Amino acid sequence: MPLHEEAPIAPLTHRVDRVVELTGASRTNVYEALRRGELEAVKLGRATLVLDASLRRWVAALPRYKA
Repeated sequence: MPLHEEAPIAPLTHRVDRVVELTGASRTNVYEALRRGELEAVKLGRATLVLDASLRRWVAALPRYKA
């Protein structure tokens, strides 16, 4: 990569609608995980922003599917 180009920056937070899109979880599941403290979020005005690191931990901790 040339020196003048910067590496893309990964998002630090995601709006709830984006979390739903990324995970396939329902809005209700996401808000319940927030209420239970399984997901961490911050508020920016009226927007709820889920922390990316928290989202990754939450998905990694979900039970694995067994056929």
